[in-house]
Amino acid sequence: MGDTSPKTIKAVEHTCAILDELRVSGGLTVTELADRVGLTPGGVHNHLTTLKQQNMVRQDETAYRLGPDFLLYGAHIRNNSGMLRAGKGVADTLAYETDEIASLLLEHDGKLFVLHERFGENAIGRSFHIQKRAEATKYLHCTAGGKAILAHLPEERLETILENQELVQFTQNTITDPDELRSELAVIREQGFALNREEEMNGIRAIGTPVLDVDDGVVGAVSLVGPASRLKGDSFEREYPEQMVQAANMIEINLQTGDAEL
Repeated sequence: MGDTSPKTIKAVEHTCAILDELRVSGGLTVTELADRVGLTPGGVHNHLTTLKQQNMVRQDETAYRLGPDFLLYGAHIRNNSGMLRAGKGVADTLAYETDEIASLLLEHDGKLFVLHERFGENAIGRSFHIQKRAEATKYLHCTAGGKAILAHLPEERLETILENQELVQFTQNTITDPDELRSELAVIREQGFALNREEEMNGIRAIGTPVLDVDDGVVGAVSLVGPASRLKGDSFEREYPEQMVQAANMIEINLQTGDAEL
């Protein structure tokens, strides 16, 4: 039988690789980009020249960086997100009431994306979290929002993710055994919320609740992140989870009615 795999265009793959390196790094020279994407400096320069003409990259005295047109693409995606329209105000209120970090999260291709993030007045690690945004995605298995989403995916989809992604260990509390993770996901489905017990980073805990559509399909998640010194005891195990479930319910209502706006 012939090759039935999708046909791709190498030049486009190379362009995407260059843009991704610029996104993660914040800016690179031609030589640095060539080393990272496996092209010659001349080849990288040709790509950059075209991208620069299209305002996709810009050049300053020291490096190439992403250009202003990416703001338009990002704004278009955000403004057309039903989850953002339905959940932004809810997340902002949650951050204000708890003084922690409230986030709206989406899953795509087995990765976790931060759609919106609001810092409460006493939220810690503001500069670190802003820096982490450049990484664009997070793991599902070690984050509260990610586990809340995993717990509500169709079984076949869940198994595909578990089979194709390594459960990377970040702390001694990270769940790295698929069977152990499956057991925890069953508990999350039953109780309606997920807890991150310093599984992604030492000293940081989180609570995540799924946002479901009218057919109980998972749309995304809302999460609350804070220091273990504050997210502990009954507030971590019961009080905040109850508040998070209410927040997710409000987002679900907004999604169904279309009442909330940016």
